[in-house]
Amino acid sequence: MTCFFCRGKKENGLTIDVTDLGSCIVIVREVPCYKCAQCGETTFDLIVGERLEQIVDALKDSISEIAVVQYSSVAA
Repeated sequence: MTCFFCRGKKENGLTIDVTDLGSCIVIVREVPCYKCAQCGETTFDLIVGERLEQIVDALKDSISEIAVVQYSSVAA
């Protein structure tokens, strides 16, 4: 897979996803991704992207300011 921005090679990796909902912030650690070896740009496949949306939706009404969760512990 090649990077959309720099045409570098993307490799499997892990990243942190931060979603700012205005009234709270959701941080998901160790999210599987494709990371460009040249510029560091990250992308998610469809399944991971959908799961991230589910995680954020589940947490947005239950937290007051910030939530930090690990992807593997909530994605199972």
